[in-house]
Amino acid sequence: MNKIKLLYDVTRAMKNLEKIGGVLQVKVHKDEEEVFSLRNAFEKNEAGKTRTTVSSVLNLDGSQVTRESTTEFDLSGRCHHGPGMLRRMFHGHHGEDHCCGVKGLFGKLSLAFGILSSLELEEKGDGTAVISLHLNEAPQELRAALLEKLQHKHDCLAQHGFLKECHQVETLNGALAMTVSKDRVIETITVNLGSMARDEKKGSHTLAASAEVKFA
Repeated sequence: MNKIKLLYDVTRAMKNLEKIGGVLQVKVHKDEEEVFSLRNAFEKNEAGKTRTTVSSVLNLDGSQVTRESTTEFDLSGRCHHGPGMLRRMFHGHHGEDHCCGVKGLFGKLSLAFGILSSLELEEKGDGTAVISLHLNEAPQELRAALLEKLQHKHDCLAQHGFLKECHQVETLNGALAMTVSKDRVIETITVNLGSMARDEKKGSHTLAASAEVKFA
C-alpha cells in the first residue's frame, strides 16, 4: 500500500470521528530511576466538549511531588487563521540553519519529504497496519532539531531542579510507531526516546522517555 494514501485515509478517518477519547501515558527515567510519570485521560463528545483528567508524579531530590487536575473546555468553534498564517509559512526562524522566504519553505518541504521517505509501513493480514519511524534512519535535519529541542527542554527543567545534575545532552535515538485499524482509525501511538547526558563532572547518564497514546 502507498504510504501517502494510507496517511491520507487516516487523517480523513480521524477528522470525521464525532467522538474521540483515549489515554496518554508518559514516563521518564534517569539511569535506573523513574523521575517523572504522567497520565492524561481525554475525551471529546459530538458537541465538541472536551474533558481531560491529568495526574503526574515527579521525583525530585528524594521527595515526591504529585499533581492531579481535571479540565473541561469547548472545541466546537471553528479555527480561524489570521493573515500571519502565510507569513509564518514563508518565514522561518532566523539563524544559521534556518533561512526565511522561499528557501526556508523548500527547506521545510525537504524535511517533510525526508520524514515521509523514512517512514516504514507494515500491513497485517487482518487489514490493520503499522507505520513506524526510526530516528537513525530519519533525515539529519530532524535529528538535529529534536536534539536541540531536547537540550532546550532539559535546560528549562534543570533550572527548576529537575535533572539539574545533567548539563549536556549528547546523543539521541528512538522510534515512533502508530497502529491503524482496518477502518483507518488510529489505535495506538508509541514513542520511545533514549539519550546520553553528562554532568558537571563529565560523568555520563542515560535518559529514557516513553509515551503511549491509546485511543478508545
